[in-house]
Amino acid sequence: MATPERLEKARRLRNYLLLSLGVGVVWGTALLWVIAHYRLAGNETNSLPDRFFIIEQGLHPVLRDELLAFHVGAGVRHYPSGMVWVKSVVGLPGDSIEWHADVVTVAGKVVGKAKAVNRFGETLTRTPAGIIPAGHYFVATPHPDSYDSRYSDIGLIGDAQIAGRVVW
Repeated sequence: MATPERLEKARRLRNYLLLSLGVGVVWGTALLWVIAHYRLAGNETNSLPDRFFIIEQGLHPVLRDELLAFHVGAGVRHYPSGMVWVKSVVGLPGDSIEWHADVVTVAGKVVGKAKAVNRFGETLTRTPAGIIPAGHYFVATPHPDSYDSRYSDIGLIGDAQIAGRVVW
């Protein structure tokens, strides 16, 4: 026979289990949302001072000087296809790209020098001078060895290549 104490104990256990289930569902939903909207990326080079980034995935308005996460094509030498790259946006649609000997300027600001060969002795081709078209961006870092939009292997980054923006 169930005593009032046993009934109270069973009621408290039921409430605890229901609360635990509810908290688990909320945490699980929150975790799935975070996984769907954010990703962690690592920096394998010295082109930026940080080693890890949290990337907010998806399209958003691209802003000058923000860190942009993107994919490059399969033709990039010595890097695996599908790798996420992180560079700073230095040129927006409508900005001009100009070359002065081996120095590139974008929107009138010096971005850096271009090298003739990479560390493997392979010839590097520069991204052509001109106006950045709609839906494209010039990305770079100040590091002298940065492999970025200065070189046609990387080139201008199009909207379809954007993986997201770096939030931390």
